[in-house]
Amino acid sequence: MQTKSTDPANLKQPILPLREGKVLSWRYIAAFTLAATIVLEVLFNLLPVDHDTLQLFWFFPAALLAASQLYFNLRVTRYVEIKLLLAFLVWGCVIIVLNYGRAQLVDSYEWFAATFTAIALCFALPYALEREGAKRVLLMLCAVTLIAAVLLSIASLIAVFFKDIAAKLPSIFEGIVIGDGRLNIDNHPNRSAPAPALGVILAGVLLAGVKKTWQRVLIVLLAVVCFVPLALTGSRTAILSAALAIGYEVALTLRNVLKGRIHTLLRVCISLSVAAVSMFAFYQASMLTAGVSNEIFARQQAQTVVQAAPEAMALPEATTLPEATPALPEATASAAEPAEEPGSDTVVTRDFSDADSFNGRTEIWSGVFRGLLENPKILLIGTGPTVASAVMSPYFPPNSPVGIFHNSLLGVLAAFGIPGLLLLLAFLIMSAVASIRVSFGKRVLQPLAVKLLPAVLLFTVAEGMMEDFLFALVTLNIVLVWFMIASGFVLRLSRPDEAQTEQKRE
Repeated sequence: MQTKSTDPANLKQPILPLREGKVLSWRYIAAFTLAATIVLEVLFNLLPVDHDTLQLFWFFPAALLAASQLYFNLRVTRYVEIKLLLAFLVWGCVIIVLNYGRAQLVDSYEWFAATFTAIALCFALPYALEREGAKRVLLMLCAVTLIAAVLLSIASLIAVFFKDIAAKLPSIFEGIVIGDGRLNIDNHPNRSAPAPALGVILAGVLLAGVKKTWQRVLIVLLAVVCFVPLALTGSRTAILSAALAIGYEVALTLRNVLKGRIHTLLRVCISLSVAAVSMFAFYQASMLTAGVSNEIFARQQAQTVVQAAPEAMALPEATTLPEATPALPEATASAAEPAEEPGSDTVVTRDFSDADSFNGRTEIWSGVFRGLLENPKILLIGTGPTVASAVMSPYFPPNSPVGIFHNSLLGVLAAFGIPGLLLLLAFLIMSAVASIRVSFGKRVLQPLAVKLLPAVLLFTVAEGMMEDFLFALVTLNIVLVWFMIASGFVLRLSRPDEAQTEQKRE
């Protein structure tokens, strides 16, 4: 007797069919929408589109379509991880209702749409695909992210190194500047850095998924393009988190290459040693990039001064009044002054002298904790996602970025209380266990590209511990998007093929 399985692995369909029956395939719509979500979250500063409009009128409806099919046709709610995420979503809605005096229900709709999209579209998509199809879609999403990150990086490099070109297209390049010694693409360097950092990390995943030499050379070159603006942001969180992910990828790659060739203990020692060297080299390369960039900026400024000087010297000759001659030094200095701004484009090199306080973050965390203890009701039912920053702002230390928790778990605690935090921690633990199973487990064999995927989780979680990217913001962001994508593929592919297991039982 044979039982028909509803698991996606048992569906005899193409990887991403354009049509299912006589209608457009919902899997194709979901995958295409997820790719568009990634592009928008990376390039929204460059594109003449409204971020929230596309979220509410395209991504969220596509997520609703995918959720209906996943629930009624594939019964994905039988998976514990999806139950946890849905429980978090439901609890968030309950929190909003309980805090109706502070949280506006209409304003909270944007949070609901973003969170539902992250769960139903970013996380649950691999559950709609058979195993081989999921792996191919994963590489497609990696490639889309890398291309988008490269476009953003090229635009950033043009804005800071070729200002004459950038000045002709202000609608694209306006706002991309070196400010306070750091590259600003988004509203802050720490929020600008994750996109190019993900480009570098996902390039490592793609390298493991391609075989042709020209493809590998091209991917390496694209990764270098992404690395330069990452270094110019001076975001130690992003640079160190990316270095950690790169070290993970190097260690696993060497472990895979040396398997069966040398003793296991020696293989582990070599892998960890090379990974540590790679992490150190990655950070040092960012410092070197900043130094080289400063030399380029200095040459550009010197060239501008040289070009401005003859124009200033020509001013007295154009004046027929004799009394204008004594004003020559002032006129020359005035003409050359804009080009001589010392350090206006200088990229700072940041050390670890403030590592004990994580650049003042510990003061923010202690202040928010003090506020939570003074308001125990918030520990139980939170404040609601839309007003958490405003409610806790009186407890932020002076001269700090008020309202930015700089820690996703703390932001979730303030917004959703202890129950919401426990649900998120349970999901993080499940993702960590699945990551270990995918990268090192023998029960389910995976290609190297899949084994490297936990490096993306490592990066996004590290970013989330220093910034409020994971579920603490009202809208989507590229860190949350890829955290959910990576955790969804890791959890989906960490299990043995259920169809094969069922056939063995029969």
